[in-house]
Amino acid sequence: MRPGVQKTPVKDEAAAWVESRNGAETPSTTGTEEVNNGKSKLVTFEVTEAQHQEIKIRATKKGITIKEYMIALVEEELKS
Repeated sequence: MRPGVQKTPVKDEAAAWVESRNGAETPSTTGTEEVNNGKSKLVTFEVTEAQHQEIKIRATKKGITIKEYMIALVEEELKS
């Protein structure tokens, strides 16, 4: 690190980003009504490279984004 340059550790930056999202409303891309008073929450998880590639292929074939694809999967699962 160069003298005089302060760098915030990545962990602190990530925590600050999550905190900045608390209470912020993000519209649903699927157009369905939110259950939690119109507020949404961020869900982050890791997948293998192979899983990511397959998810990306399936979303592309449907003409939608990975986000839209994953939300549709969650919504379908939660119907049951």
